[in-house]
Amino acid sequence: MLKFQLDSLDGLDDSTKTLYTEKDGKFVLGIEGLPQQEDVTGLKAKVDELLGEKKAAEKARKEAEETARLEREEAARKSGNVEELEKSWSEKYARREAELTGQLESTNSTLQGQIRDLTVGRTATEIATTLAIPGSAKALLPHIERRLSVEQRDGKPTVVVLDVSGKLSAATLDELKAEFTNDPAFGPLIAGSKASGGGAGGAGKGGGAALKRSEMSSVQKREFIDAHGQDAYLKLPK
Repeated sequence: MLKFQLDSLDGLDDSTKTLYTEKDGKFVLGIEGLPQQEDVTGLKAKVDELLGEKKAAEKARKEAEETARLEREEAARKSGNVEELEKSWSEKYARREAELTGQLESTNSTLQGQIRDLTVGRTATEIATTLAIPGSAKALLPHIERRLSVEQRDGKPTVVVLDVSGKLSAATLDELKAEFTNDPAFGPLIAGSKASGGGAGGAGKGGGAALKRSEMSSVQKREFIDAHGQDAYLKLPK
């Protein structure tokens, strides 16, 4: 099977070398329609911004609590009726605390939703786009989203994989991709799915085998090699 990226083309025959293009000192397999890796700098900046807002809200709550405590102590020192003042300030403090807690919970809920959209939502979309045949990514997307969640690890939001029951698992994103690719239930939606019996195999058995290598597109070449092997590909007429 051909590798997507090589450091050198040494050892490859001339016909196979034509499948690769040089990019940034590496040789990359030319595949039509391959989604380009996006710059996630903006995403990381947005996540950092949301986390900063959350920390600021928590800081404001603590400062308000401290201010209320100091005011209560000062009033108690100036008044002879300490018991009544303590009761009054305790009630005021409780109301303020409840107000701040409600604001913080609302802010946290909003931030968590935004962080999930920027992490789980984006990751699920990228996986669905990579795996699905054209036009089927939206159908596959909700199934992938249900298998992903986000956790705070070392102070950073990290996408994690859940098992089929929704519990945290040790699976990686690549293992999740493989699971969907090999699941017969999703075979009709997956590009080149081995579970469906279509994809690369279908392309190889169809018009691809009758074509000359020079007449095949990059996608047809890749699918034929995946289905039949490089030796069979090299036996095709040039």
